[in-house]
Order: sequence, then structure tokens, then C-alpha cells
Amino acid sequence: MRKLCGAKSRRNENRPCRGIAMANGRCRMHGGKSTGRKTEEGKRNHALAVTTTGLHTNKAIEDKRQARKMINDTKLLLNSLQKEGSQHVSDRKK
Repeated sequence: MRKLCGAKSRRNENRPCRGIAMANGRCRMHGGKSTGRKTEEGKRNHALAVTTTGLHTNKAIEDKRQARKMINDTKLLLNSLQKEGSQHVSDRKK
């Protein structure tokens, strides 16, 4: 006969979970298979696997902020030059 999980169920307070138990005595939903990396090699491999790209470091964020400011300044300059150019054109038409 298979062993059942027996964890408290949210579905019905009076009925325990009827999932098939693993070696730890709970089902995959209530006991979980992984308890984390145990060996130093496993921990090292995990650290390498979750290494970030550096896109969200303080330096990268500041670089993006400066680039955005330069783009906005350039847009403002171009807009002001276009306005000046259109004023000169309208002066010539008069």
C-alpha cells in the first residue's frame, strides 16, 4: 500500500493531503524534492549558473542615465535649431 502525504489541506480542513509521499514522508507539493546544494562543488556550480550579466549594477545604471541625458539634450538642441531655421525661412518669405 502506498504511503500518503497527510499534510493539512486547504481544500477541506478535515481532510489531509492524499498525495503520494516521497522518502521524506511528504508529497512533492508539501515536502519538496530539493533541500539545496550540499557539497562545495554543487554550491560553486550554482553560483556560476546564476551569475548576473552586470546590466543592473550601479555603474551600468549611471551610464544609462548619462546616455539618456545626452539623448534628451541632443533632442532639445535639434528642436531649437529647427525652430530657428523655420523662423529664418518665414523671415525670407516676408
